Amino acid sequence: PPKARGFVNGVLRALARARWSWPAPDTTEGIGVRTSHPDWIVELLVREFGISDALATLALADEPAPVTLRVNRMRAPAAEVAAELRAAGIDVQPGALVPGALVLRHPGDVAALAAVREGRATPQDQASQAVVGLLDPQPAERVLDVAAAPGGKATASAEHMDDRGVVVAADVHPGRVRTVVRAASRIGLRSVVPVLADGRHPPVRARAFDRVLLDAPCSGLGVLRRRPDARWRIQPEHVPELAALQRAMLAAAAAAVRPGGRLVYAVCTLAPEETRLVEPPDGFDVVAGPGPPWRPHGRGVVLLPSDAGTDGMFVLVMQRAG
Repeated sequence: PPKARGFVNGVLRALARARWSWPAPDTTEGIGVRTSHPDWIVELLVREFGISDALATLALADEPAPVTLRVNRMRAPAAEVAAELRAAGIDVQPGALVPGALVLRHPGDVAALAAVREGRATPQDQASQAVVGLLDPQPAERVLDVAAAPGGKATASAEHMDDRGVVVAADVHPGRVRTVVRAASRIGLRSVVPVLADGRHPPVRARAFDRVLLDAPCSGLGVLRRRPDARWRIQPEHVPELAALQRAMLAAAAAAVRPGGRLVYAVCTLAPEETRLVEPPDGFDVVAGPGPPWRPHGRGVVLLPSDAGTDGMFVLVMQRAG
């Protein structure tokens, strides 16, 4: 509209007349301006991982996230799904981190793909797929996913178990529990049991589960390219609040693990309070994490977005003594 055009031109002329100097490119302010991140996130990443890895992580946060599919091996082999997608004109590449993962370029509406509609594949980043691989649930086992919505890791666990056993998928929000129901229904899984529950007080018997996953609520600094607005919504004072919630949920999750059972703590963030400063609960030993491209980080391992082209993820794998 003419009025809007005049207003925009006026703003641009005012900016052209302004005597404002850009910050030096190698300063926190300069990096923040160039990559469109608040200073505190720039400082955190540089402090934790060094300037080179920080710059790579910040740059990737400004790029579109890849679309990755997890293939349901109970319904189809990955090669068959890949061939089907290529026949539809989609560029498909094998995942570099998780065997069988398919990375798509320009897939259009992923939910409309026949493989996804029919439950033969599910959109899920490789880093999240890898978390379930580290949980390693087996057929006939009892698994608890403490903060399960929207259901990606709960349904992946059920597929990993050949849909034999039980996966209790809990979440505190009714609407999000419904997303778990829909995810399990689309794939046709019978072992997933959605439950409305507060992860700090899950309604389960103590030491009743073979494997427990806590994919905890977090600051999300590893997935900023999927949520571009989050970098401006999350504030540094939110991190200790989230860390306190994570510690409470981790204690509750630990109580549900049987002797000899496995506990996995995972967060898609890179803040130290939520990652390398996390300690195993009493009575749990740390299980050695995977090798490269994962990196040792505190008691667990971390994957930066630049390490394998995935989301950023921290994982701590533990086993209860006995």
